[in-house]
Amino acid sequence: MLKSVVIIFATATLSCASLACYGDSYASLQLGFHDYEETVSGTSPMLFDSSLTSLYGRLGKQYNENFSAEVRLGVGLGDDVYEQDGLDTGLKLSLRDIYGVYLRGGMQVTEKLYPYVIFGYTQATLELGDDSFDFHEDFGGVSYGVGVDLELKPELYTSIEYIHYFDTVGTELSAFSVGLTKSF
Repeated sequence: MLKSVVIIFATATLSCASLACYGDSYASLQLGFHDYEETVSGTSPMLFDSSLTSLYGRLGKQYNENFSAEVRLGVGLGDDVYEQDGLDTGLKLSLRDIYGVYLRGGMQVTEKLYPYVIFGYTQATLELGDDSFDFHEDFGGVSYGVGVDLELKPELYTSIEYIHYFDTVGTELSAFSVGLTKSF
C-alpha cells in the first residue's frame, strides 16, 4: 500500500509541474468517506454494505469561469467490516485504488463561494477477504455529484463534495469528501 501511495503522489507531482506551464490549473488532496452497497437478487434479496476511506489527488484545468476538466487517482486507507443485512460476515472489504476523469460545471456565487456539479467516469478495484483468502474485482461506471469550493485565501480553497461514483450490476459506491485545493 505504501508503494501505491508513493507512486500516486509522484505521478501527481509530475503532472502538477506539467500543468503549471499552462495556467488556470489546480491540484487537490482529498479525503473520501465512501459508502459501499451491494444487492444480491433472489427470493429474499440480500444487502451487503461497508464504509471505506480513501486518499486521492485531483489534477484539473479551468478552461473558463464555469467549466473545468480533471483526473483523479487515489488509494483506499484500511478496510472495514463487510456486513450482510447489518450482520458481520467475518470478511473485510477494502478499496485498493480508484481513478477517473471528470467534467465540472460551476458558477462563482460570491467572491469566496464556487458551487459546482460534476460528471464523469470512475474505475475502482475492491478487495474482499479474510486471513485465509482474498478476492478483488474491478468496477466502474458513470459518476455524478455536487460540490463547493470555499476560498480560504487567494489560490487556496477547501473542497467539499458528494459524488455517486457508480452503480454497476447491483454494486454502488458513493462518497462524501473534503480536501484542500491549490490553483496555479
